Amino acid sequence: MTLSTFQERLENSSGRKLKLKINDNRSTMLSVKWEPDGAKVSLHRIFLEAPKNVMDALACYLRQEDKIIGPAVKAYIEDNLKNLDYSHQLDRSKMYSQGHVYNLLKIYNTLNREYFSEKLNLHITWFGKPIQSGSSRVTFGLYYDQNRLIKINRLLDSPSFPDYFVSYVVYHEMLHHVCPSYFDHKGQHQIHSKEFKTKEVEFEHYDLAQTWVKENQASFFI
Repeated sequence: MTLSTFQERLENSSGRKLKLKINDNRSTMLSVKWEPDGAKVSLHRIFLEAPKNVMDALACYLRQEDKIIGPAVKAYIEDNLKNLDYSHQLDRSKMYSQGHVYNLLKIYNTLNREYFSEKLNLHITWFGKPIQSGSSRVTFGLYYDQNRLIKINRLLDSPSFPDYFVSYVVYHEMLHHVCPSYFDHKGQHQIHSKEFKTKEVEFEHYDLAQTWVKENQASFFI
């Protein structure tokens, strides 16, 4: 659908004059600023192909009949986020997997072979500092789905962390690609699906890793 046609349909259905901007910003898929004579709307390009039920829900939101973004819009964003691939934008020169103690790429390749039949094509790197800060919470791993990128806290690159625990953290982040987050029927964002939790316990040292976390949580501010 062309931009002019899309804007015309959205203005007709919402009953508002729109200052519309289409973007490729994966962090802000939808932004609305209401004005006396209409609204400024910034939408990700995926909405140009949105089905009628999503357009209707979006129109209701623009008319301010719904105070929050409806489940149909949230679900549409979530479904399309899974298909967005910005991995080509990664700066590979800033990525590194070889640590002083652990090689993340080696761990990733082993897990990919043993649990995923080598079907995953993700990137992995360390992030953060190798020493603990005064933070009250430590994030051991992160997964950026649009970049297909796993980031593991450099704090784990230490003999203080057993190899099975580091492998568990990498496995957990790999599962975020296999079992993506989703919006349920109430429009609530669910990070860990039932499938995710089922697959998580399939990790060979899952119980051992959980026990280690419980025994060491006071030391590492988990």
